[in-house]
Amino acid sequence: MKRDFKFWMILLAFSLPVCAALFIGTIYFSNCGLNADCSRGFLAPVIHTPIPTLFPATLPAPALSVLIPPTLTPAATDASSGDEVPEPSIPGLPGAAINLKGDATSGAALFKTNCATCHGQQGIGGVPNPGSSDGTVPSLNPIDPLLKNPDPKVFASNIDLFIQHGSVPEGPSPFRTMPGWGDTNEITQQQIADVIAYVISLNK
Repeated sequence: MKRDFKFWMILLAFSLPVCAALFIGTIYFSNCGLNADCSRGFLAPVIHTPIPTLFPATLPAPALSVLIPPTLTPAATDASSGDEVPEPSIPGLPGAAINLKGDATSGAALFKTNCATCHGQQGIGGVPNPGSSDGTVPSLNPIDPLLKNPDPKVFASNIDLFIQHGSVPEGPSPFRTMPGWGDTNEITQQQIADVIAYVISLNK
């Protein structure tokens, strides 16, 4: 009995390594073959890829863009001082006269008849106006520089507003006020255009 047990123990001790070798050999040859090519089969080696970095060394560093604030353009002013263009005390829009071609010669005759009483001959001013803040009627020769404009149509429009609608000078009780020649239709739009052309000619 003891001899049989010893025999089986020796047989088991020799058979286990042989079985293990056969098992490993079977797996090896089933995957690698006789050429020992282990690139196929379910035991093929795992290929490890490097984890990409956020900024690969082969790429240049991103350029930082600089935002340049836009240049703000100030609102256009009529004069270099930046003061507002004077407007008549009676509001209104320019009349049709600014779209007509005025005749300065005809305007001179109209000015002498209708305007010189308050604005003086050739618009030189100096006519007293009691009760007004200035004390005199404004001169048109030279005219207020804020009314002048390099654009002839804008210059004409600035003058037209006063002729069309009239104006009351500042002061407690001005003796002389500017009538609204256009609003009252006392003269035509063509005649207003002629007077405007004459006043502009005095200020060239």
